[in-house]
Amino acid sequence: MKELLRRYIKDKKVLILGFGREGRSTIRLLQYFFPSLKMAIADRNPGLPLTEVENEKVSELFLGKDYLNALGWADIVFKSPGINLGKSIDSSIKQKIVSQTSLFLEKYSTQTIGITGTKGKSTTASLTYHILKEAGKEVVLVGNIGIPPFDLLQNISRKSTIIFEISAHQLEYINHSPHIAVLLNIFQEHLDYFSSMDDYSSAKFNIAKYQQTNDFLIFDNSNLIIKKLLSDYKYNGQKIAIQLSDKIYDARNQTIHIAGLQEPICVKNSLLHGRHNLKNIIITASILSKAGLQAKDIERGLPTFKPLEHRLEDLGVVADIRFINDSISTIPESTIEAIHTLLDVDTIILGGHDRGVNYNKLVNLLADSAIRNLIFMGGAGERMMRLFAKKNRPTKNLFFVNRMSETEKIIVDYTQKDKICLLSPAAASYDQFNNFEERGRAFKAMINSIKEKHELPDKDNP
Repeated sequence: MKELLRRYIKDKKVLILGFGREGRSTIRLLQYFFPSLKMAIADRNPGLPLTEVENEKVSELFLGKDYLNALGWADIVFKSPGINLGKSIDSSIKQKIVSQTSLFLEKYSTQTIGITGTKGKSTTASLTYHILKEAGKEVVLVGNIGIPPFDLLQNISRKSTIIFEISAHQLEYINHSPHIAVLLNIFQEHLDYFSSMDDYSSAKFNIAKYQQTNDFLIFDNSNLIIKKLLSDYKYNGQKIAIQLSDKIYDARNQTIHIAGLQEPICVKNSLLHGRHNLKNIIITASILSKAGLQAKDIERGLPTFKPLEHRLEDLGVVADIRFINDSISTIPESTIEAIHTLLDVDTIILGGHDRGVNYNKLVNLLADSAIRNLIFMGGAGERMMRLFAKKNRPTKNLFFVNRMSETEKIIVDYTQKDKICLLSPAAASYDQFNNFEERGRAFKAMINSIKEKHELPDKDNP
């Protein structure tokens, strides 16, 4: 990686665009490899906190609302994923842009399993990593999971398998694809960042766009957007289409049958529940088959994988109500899956930042469901509530709140005993919270407040 970086930065004015987690990671690596290198930093935050060491290595600072002016100053730009340059930037600017993802894939594409999708990528990437680790393989997990790829370079050898969870933002400016690319699904998401659904879908498809004939694309064949992309773009690799069907999943014996594996894989002991997670398991098994694992290795690792936080997370029973935290749900499709998975939901918390997503299908499902209490928040909640009010369901209780703490009394007063209160917002969190994790923690804090007032210990999970 050092020599690859040297080729990019030699005799260049280097700009770090965005000084968040990945920007800091980039500076650390460049300082380690090239101690005398002077770099500039550009960030929207005018009061950016810089440590003493970082400040000594900074030749220029471009801070505040005009920070993108630095693009004209720089010869090479290390862009962080969250920085939105839009479609209007000049082609000469685009040629300057690199990122940790683009450089990492240029160096390690043949060792990399790249996983993307609107939903399910963290679970699938973590499950793939877990089973490989349990099988005794040398494996690292990086990317959108919260680990900048440059942070783990020291852990990578020629024998390493790299699991890279990749977001659409990270895929936007790449020109190499991983050896095994996984495209789980594509739904409406991040339309406040990408100028159109086509732009978002195209960014996602970059994970496979540069693959060669000996590479593999594993994808959900039931997703219409993915099927259209495959018909619109020339694709050079080998396609592995996955669809939840009787041929793959034997519901009676709770086993899956994966092409290339002689034995079926029992999935009944997995802690991952729901149709969407069954798809994640099937795709994971297909990945692992291509990575050289046998059915017995996959079956052995499945039951020991614990679901990730904020993803249909069972928080136990408080005041005779079971609480489920699905704060990761930022689109209606994932909330619909949660409702199908959980059969005893009596109260649901919905809404957040409104990104213009279509909520008609979700509202229709809620109107016809057994869920009696609907609590709405934020701009998305306001819009969902207006749509729902048109349905004229007098047996439903509709509430609007301004903050999570206001849900407490409603939940306790209206939720039936031994039923579920589900946080599955179907909307982004950043009208009130920095991210979905912070929203999930606020939900947990509200539950703890109920617990303290009722002075009841949590019941054991079933």
